Amino acid sequence: MLSRPSWIDFGGVDRRHLQFTWDDARVYEDLKGNPSAVIEAAAEMSVRARFALLVGLYEWIVWRFDMLHDRQEVKDILEAAWCGTIDPRYLGFFELSREDWVGPVEGPLWCAFTYLEKGFRQAQAFQKNTYQALKFNYLLAKHVLPDGERFERWLDLTLKRLVQVYPVPPDDPYTDVFDERVGAHLGEFIGRDTLDPSLPVDIERDRAFLARILEHSRKAENPFLADEDELQDRSFDGVPYVLPELE
Repeated sequence: MLSRPSWIDFGGVDRRHLQFTWDDARVYEDLKGNPSAVIEAAAEMSVRARFALLVGLYEWIVWRFDMLHDRQEVKDILEAAWCGTIDPRYLGFFELSREDWVGPVEGPLWCAFTYLEKGFRQAQAFQKNTYQALKFNYLLAKHVLPDGERFERWLDLTLKRLVQVYPVPPDDPYTDVFDERVGAHLGEFIGRDTLDPSLPVDIERDRAFLARILEHSRKAENPFLADEDELQDRSFDGVPYVLPELE
């Protein structure tokens, strides 16, 4: 369903030229940069905005390597992650073998979606996971992208928008003591077009996108979308796979 969004622009660079260092045995040592601006901004935005930002970072990595591999899992995870911004429990738990994803194309992709999944897992209780995922995927994107300046311009504008439009909402620890209605307390819904700095924020457009991606993922039987049994195990309360009205 998803194609590369216009806000991801590589400036006409030939993406087949992999001009970055990659060694599957020492990924962390090769990632350079300062993620403090990302982490500081994330602390000032809603949880759902952090999810959208994390998916946006993953998108940059996904499309950087598009057409350089034949792995369908990469885009299936992307679609399931957008569903996860509705409720993080929609993104099913998964572990893909590291040994099956090696080299300068599939290696970075494995790292990216592994941290993405970690950033969503039990995020309402362990927000540290989301911050770690944001930090890692930011550094990974900087490392593998052919035009870091375009990425940084997008990121700067996107961070400012998310902080301004989707600030941290007031916290009431007694509204959902048993974490059954996680999705209702993450802040306003955020669609994919909100990550496009050239477009104004449009709540109805965002809701329409999320409803479509949820419906498409279910009909396509996306293997990374949590099934009803898994949701039940995660104490999901409500009508699953339907975009709710926020309180």
